[in-house]
Amino acid sequence: SSGINAEYGVLGAHVEGPFISREKLGAHPPQYIQDQCLVTKDELGEFFGSTENITIITIAPELPGAPEMIHHLTGEGVVCSIGHSIANIEQAERGVNAGATFITHLFNAMQSFHHRDPGIVGILASEKIQHPCYYGVIADGIHTHAAALRIAHRTNPGNAILVTDAMAAMGLGDGQHKIGAQDVSVKGKLAVLTGTNTLAGSAVTMPACVANFKKYSRCTLVEAVNCATKHPAQLLKCTKLYGTLDFGSVADFLIIDSDVNVLATYIGGDIVFKSEKLVQF
Repeated sequence: SSGINAEYGVLGAHVEGPFISREKLGAHPPQYIQDQCLVTKDELGEFFGSTENITIITIAPELPGAPEMIHHLTGEGVVCSIGHSIANIEQAERGVNAGATFITHLFNAMQSFHHRDPGIVGILASEKIQHPCYYGVIADGIHTHAAALRIAHRTNPGNAILVTDAMAAMGLGDGQHKIGAQDVSVKGKLAVLTGTNTLAGSAVTMPACVANFKKYSRCTLVEAVNCATKHPAQLLKCTKLYGTLDFGSVADFLIIDSDVNVLATYIGGDIVFKSEKLVQF
């Protein structure tokens, strides 16, 4: 046991914007969107100051300068993701070949799949990308239909990553909440910008996503758990410490039952949550 300290916590920020398409904003405020990517290291330094605490940045690959920005950021160790985009398949492939290794919440905030131009979705089966590309899916039963999840998983099972897309209302119940400065109405698992039908993240938990993904994709529990643990660690290239129970890894882990109910939570080897359902042996 090494105790709870700064080593155990958030691994960095996912900066989802502002270099995204105005046509696929989702719940992002339009006044902050940038229509031109940063193409030099000096521009990146001036805009971000430092990328030290940024783990992932989402960029629409069709924006002017996107390949150059992706190239520079990946050189600094930032994971670049493509999303919130109207990119066609060729633009998506250029983004991946420039260094992007992730797709932000597949199917959502991007061009719909079309048999003549599959867009970003087509990356899952592309033969023109130079390295694997992981993809995030929101298995909350709202953002993505069960059939779409099955298609994605059966096409590319090894690169699936579960994301909640959860905002601050998760666990707080129905009612009025905030995402940034914007008002959000939450009812059950549905979160929308107040007065609209625009999804504003979700209120779902990761255990629920794992259970849903297992059900919807018809994969095994081990495969579903890997999508929330091993695969994200592979994307972030931190498998020596996270994502597995290998010797020497950080002792952050859960005990769950077959329905993905959390029975216990350990952080740094210390138990920080224990369900009454947990049987002691």
